[in-house]
Amino acid sequence: MRPSPRWVDRPRGYPKGCFMNRAQHQMMKIVQKISVFVGLTLEQAQSLIQVFKVQQYETGDTVYEVGESGDEMLVLIRGRLSVLSATGRQLGEVPPGQATGEMGLFTGHKRSATIVAIDDCIGLTVNRTMLFSVIEQDPVMKGTILENVVSLMSARLAEANTRLDQLSQSAAAAPEPEP
Repeated sequence: MRPSPRWVDRPRGYPKGCFMNRAQHQMMKIVQKISVFVGLTLEQAQSLIQVFKVQQYETGDTVYEVGESGDEMLVLIRGRLSVLSATGRQLGEVPPGQATGEMGLFTGHKRSATIVAIDDCIGLTVNRTMLFSVIEQDPVMKGTILENVVSLMSARLAEANTRLDQLSQSAAAAPEPEP
């Protein structure tokens, strides 16, 4: 007898005896593409998705508020999120398949931006305690994730330095006001 169509037989490359429902399979594929989790094995990703929770947000909902504790990250599955500065200026958008809050999750820093749902959204959330309960059991997974975090932080720092340099050049090129 074949398994119910809701269940996925062991996909190519998955460990023998691995069965999961379609939602878990999709979650695992999405999580493996998030920059913080790139390079995880299928088994590692499968253990990781067990601690993620599905969250829904309606248009206009505040997902995260600037200054809040950064002990949770969100992987956006559907919808769009707006990234706002402390003054309410839009800094950018988070499209589906991207994460937000991952830096605070790993550094413990407070949120540096407010995140608001532009559309009705569905996302996967995980808090620091649950994530670390999984990665502490697998030193290789922990190493992969921390290496990814360092790489991501370095890239963001380089991007910030480039923006600062551009602003500095713009300010230097601007004519000085007359007294």
